[in-house]
Amino acid sequence: MVTSTDQQGRLSSLQERRWFNVWVASLALFFVVTGAGSLTFLWRTKHAESKRHQQLLDPAAPDPGVTFADGSSTEQAVPVEVGFYVERVPELSTRDANWTAVFDIWFRWRGDGVRPAEGLVVMEGTVESQEKLAEFHDEAIHYERYRIVAKITKAFPAAQIPLDSHLLILAIENGESVRQKLVFVPDRESTSVSSRVTVPGYKITRWEVLEKAHSYKTTRGDPRLPRGTKSTYSQMRLGIVIERAGLGLYLKLFQALHIAVAIAFLACFIKPTDVDPRFGLGVGALFAAVANSYVVSSLVPDTGEFSVADAVNGLGILTILVTLVESTISLYLFDRCGEEKLSHRLDKMSFKILVVGFTAVNAALLFASLI
Repeated sequence: MVTSTDQQGRLSSLQERRWFNVWVASLALFFVVTGAGSLTFLWRTKHAESKRHQQLLDPAAPDPGVTFADGSSTEQAVPVEVGFYVERVPELSTRDANWTAVFDIWFRWRGDGVRPAEGLVVMEGTVESQEKLAEFHDEAIHYERYRIVAKITKAFPAAQIPLDSHLLILAIENGESVRQKLVFVPDRESTSVSSRVTVPGYKITRWEVLEKAHSYKTTRGDPRLPRGTKSTYSQMRLGIVIERAGLGLYLKLFQALHIAVAIAFLACFIKPTDVDPRFGLGVGALFAAVANSYVVSSLVPDTGEFSVADAVNGLGILTILVTLVESTISLYLFDRCGEEKLSHRLDKMSFKILVVGFTAVNAALLFASLI
């Protein structure tokens, strides 16, 4: 900002008003732009993730970003009723992109043409152990139940962290029989998630079981299949939706940041010519905010996504930077222009806008993350 002064270096009344109005408008615009941008980003990511969850749990909808499943006929397929009972989720790490499930799975079918447990595949996971717990066979019906421990890979979206929600999908296929020969049927009556299941830092809000066609755009080198054949298998899914339990993690992550910003605000009450304390508060707060940003980044998955945590940290760091700019302008007005009253007035108004703007944007982000 450039302005002319008279021979004594003082500003005219018109120049004083311009200084003041331009700064106040710039400060208000800063919070409007950062707040609007952060809220727009949050709304878009939440909407996209909600839509993705709906597609994954809709038997008729194609999965996002994968090979479209052929609507293969199941008239000749053997129906096999399948159910899940989740006993434990002993491990979940958003940072390492995996989670572990201990669950019972059972198969109930008629006829001798299929063996659903043979060739069983846990999608995007590794079966660490599989134990047959019970079986029953007669001429009319067959029943088998297994206890499985599986470690499943999942890329957890980082956009909503630390007030995030996720969809955990436990999916199985029979790798030996295509959907035209074997089709799974959900046992909705008996499928459940144990009330003892706990996921550290999260709460289970709902779950849903479904069967879905899943195609592979390859013959896997099978000489019996013509080139270009797309194999389709019956996939049984149990989707478990988890959400953050309360504001504990949010408060732990950002309490140091908010205290640092509050300390930077106190510079507005220090005389501009007392340079060491006036600027020392802001510089110290800036280092504290940057250190807090590193701590938060260590907890967020390395996906390259921008997250709510990044938005809150970025807002805090930029707000502290703004307090340093305000101190510089106030010092210039006080020392170079001799405008002590204008400097004091600028400090007073800046403090009000900074507190209201920073609080309002943070409150809006918190509210938008919770709804």
